[in-house]
This record gives sequence, structure tokens and C-alpha cells, in this order.
Amino acid sequence: MRLPILAGLAMALILSGCQNGSTIAPPGPPPPLHGPQAWAITTGGSSQSDAMQAFDYYPNAMTIDVGDTITFTDQVPEPHTVSIPPAGATPPPGPPQPPVGGTTFDGTAYISSGFLAPNQNYTVTFTKAGTYKVYCLIHQPEMTGTIVVQPAGTSYPKDQSQYFAESSADLTLDLGDASNSVATFPYAIGGLHLAAGIAPGLAAGAPAQSTVMRFLNATTLGSQPLNATVPLGGTITWTNQSNNAPHTISFPIAGQGPPAGPPGRGGGR
Repeated sequence: MRLPILAGLAMALILSGCQNGSTIAPPGPPPPLHGPQAWAITTGGSSQSDAMQAFDYYPNAMTIDVGDTITFTDQVPEPHTVSIPPAGATPPPGPPQPPVGGTTFDGTAYISSGFLAPNQNYTVTFTKAGTYKVYCLIHQPEMTGTIVVQPAGTSYPKDQSQYFAESSADLTLDLGDASNSVATFPYAIGGLHLAAGIAPGLAAGAPAQSTVMRFLNATTLGSQPLNATVPLGGTITWTNQSNNAPHTISFPIAGQGPPAGPPGRGGGR
């Protein structure tokens, strides 16, 4: 029989954006040297094909003043979190929680956006000087950022347009790494041992900041869903070669989609 192999689903949705390019919104005008300012950071990024995904904050680091705000926006259909513990601390263990602590960060109490769905944003006002880490609880440990908060009235080292240019370059590099990882497919080309996703360094590598969310049996990524021909009674093997994203292998009833809700326990044989 001929079995269509659909795109692999992680515990998050698949991204959309520009092919090997930035999905970051253009910046506004540069801010004045002083006074409370509004800044922007994009959570994650993707390729136009929705296959290559980047797990980072763009920009990855930003310097602001006390009283400033940052709006974190998820511009693509991949959920992320913006989770900020006090300096030197880490987020609580466990899966992502609902929103915690509101939208003002005073440097002493943990706050989190909870899941940011596509096109959602989370605006945080920073009221205490210090250096703070930002975490995505879905994509740990590879997705972190740094916010440096200076005393109010301190001149800014960069404006939003400079951060935008740096972020666009970083995102292009991350998506390029994802694209290059396809060439490291470790099984027989066109065979019945498939990769359920692939990432730089493969499964044994350290968690990378980019990944490919596709089923693969080739060293190139085509624009169409992969098909594999399986003889009656034959076997396909999937191995997750991502080091940063879980996947499922799910077969719905012919003509139907998979059931709604989070992945359930495996069944069948």
C-alpha cells in the first residue's frame, strides 16, 4: 500500500514565516535617549515552508532602563512562554503554568506569560535595575534570553532598529542551521527508516536552537509531503533525531483527523 507520511507534530504547533529569513516585525522609530520607552522582542521564528523552526528570542539580549516596557510577541503559530525569575534563580520545575504574577517585574517575584498562542503578546514593565534571564518553558534549555535593566535616565546603548537588524541576521543563521541538518539524515535514502524530525547534531547532540519538524527519508527537504511505499505486512521505523522537540507517530482513521487535545498514550500494534 502507499502510505502518506504527513508532517511530524511536536507538542507545539508548526511555525510560519519567511524562507530562511526573519519573521520579526519592522521596528518603530529610534527612542529618545531618556524616559520610559517601549521595546519589542519576537519569540521564535520560522521558514516559509513551516518546516524549519528557530527557538530563541529575537533579539536574544536587550538593555533597557527602569520604567521601560518590553512587548514579547509570538508572530508565528508556535507557542512559547516568557518566564522571568529573580536574578540568579530559575523557573519552577514542571510543565508550563498558566500566567503567573502579572505584567510588572520588580526583580523579586517570578512572572510568566503562560502559553503564548499565535499572534499573542505579553508586555512587561521592569521596575528594578539588574540583569535577568528570560526562559521559554516549552523549549528548555535552548531558548533563553537576557534583559539588562539600567537605572532610569541611563542612555541606551542601542535603539530598536539596531536590535531589529541584529535579530534578523541571527534568525537567518538559526534557520540555516536547521536547513543544513537535513543533509545529516543518518539512514538509507528513500528507505523505511524515517527521521521523526531532525536537528543540528541529531538526537545525541546538545539541544540546538533550531529544528526541522518533518518526517524525512532523504537528505533534502522537498516542498511536498513525503510518501513511502510499504508492502503489505511491511514495517516502518521512525526515530526522533531532534534534540529539542518531542514528536508523535499518529494514524487517524482514514478520512479523519487525529483527535483533539494533547497527545495521548500509544495504542495498537
